[in-house]
Amino acid sequence: MDRRTALLHLTTMLGALAPTRLRAQEERRRTPKSRPREDLEFRPVGAPAEAEPQSDAGDPLDAAGQPPAGFVNEPGFQWRRYPISRYTQVAAEQKSPQKAILDWIFRRTGTADWHGEKTAVLSASKTEVRAYNSPEILDQVDEVVERFTDSIEDVLSLHIQVVAAVDTRWRHTVYWRLEPVGGGPQGQQIWTLRMDDAALVLSQMQMQQGFRRLVDQRVEVVNGQTLTIRTFEPRTYSGGIQRESAAGTGFQPKTDKLEESIVLRLSPLLTYDGDAVDAAVDLTVNSVQAFQRTKIIAPREVGSSEMSIDVPVAYQTRLDQTIKTWPLGQTLLLSGGIHPGVIDKKGGWLGTPLGAPSSTEVLVFLDAEVASRAKGRARAVAPDVAQAPDDRDDEPAPAPAPRAAARKPGGRAVRGPDLDYEEP
Repeated sequence: MDRRTALLHLTTMLGALAPTRLRAQEERRRTPKSRPREDLEFRPVGAPAEAEPQSDAGDPLDAAGQPPAGFVNEPGFQWRRYPISRYTQVAAEQKSPQKAILDWIFRRTGTADWHGEKTAVLSASKTEVRAYNSPEILDQVDEVVERFTDSIEDVLSLHIQVVAAVDTRWRHTVYWRLEPVGGGPQGQQIWTLRMDDAALVLSQMQMQQGFRRLVDQRVEVVNGQTLTIRTFEPRTYSGGIQRESAAGTGFQPKTDKLEESIVLRLSPLLTYDGDAVDAAVDLTVNSVQAFQRTKIIAPREVGSSEMSIDVPVAYQTRLDQTIKTWPLGQTLLLSGGIHPGVIDKKGGWLGTPLGAPSSTEVLVFLDAEVASRAKGRARAVAPDVAQAPDDRDDEPAPAPAPRAAARKPGGRAVRGPDLDYEEP
């Protein structure tokens, strides 16, 4: 037997004794997801490139809804996700429409439970809200998100009127009809009243000298978003001195500017039934009473060294409240307090205080209703211009337009962005 024949017989005997799969091969076959990742740089010519799998490193939850590795779990806390795409599409022209949801969550739950010793998470993108907290807090988050995503209406119609009234006696005939609903730290007051009573108050003010309607605007706002109404008047004064040249007169008076303004920020959120709103109201009034002239000594090479500057006497009041369950169809009335001739000329006759404004009360009248209902009412009261005047007595009057029915959750009308109204 030669050497080649002996090796052939030996190989045959060893193949009969060895198993079909080695032990290491069997263990590798049973291990899941053990296939090596294919190198995307090497593929047959003309083969389509496969998409690179996206990493979930930035996702606080994995597919099973669990926090990432290394996350500090709090006993009893839970993760929850809330899809909000349907709402953010309605307010698509807003820069960050999801921010309104976070703001209202903080108004409902407060901030202490999110910024305390325990780890908590609240974040939002345009597709979903993610929250990690106790079940009690998450239940409140559920309610807030539902009022955004499943609201009966998506767009609210607002009528805003800002008035500067020189007399506080408008309360005389209607005060007993005012329903107090809040107040501010500087004596501001908030009431609700019937719309016809509000019209009576405005008609009485128009007969008074010094009454000024600063804003009269009708706008539409997406449910839950923030509307800003701002009216202002610039005030210039000599606030200091500045050097205009190295020699000669040297220092000269420097002109500064203040803004006397009324700024209203309003965020209305419909209730579940759609017959009332919760309104977050932020009313800030900046007023200038006077500029006190003061003498100072300034280093000057030419002319008198004595100069005059102005020291402003300014006031600011702020009313920041969340009004609960403001009924649609009623007027919300805000009193921003008494101010020294806000947004009015400060000088009197011939440079004296005589004739200068002494005090004005800032009043804000707010009316709100769903946009579809407001349009239905406008169509119902619109005159029939196509019908001749002589034929109206012979033919029956047309039936009023039916009241717009509330849409079911999910039926949405896309509107434009919230408005910032500024009156120079």
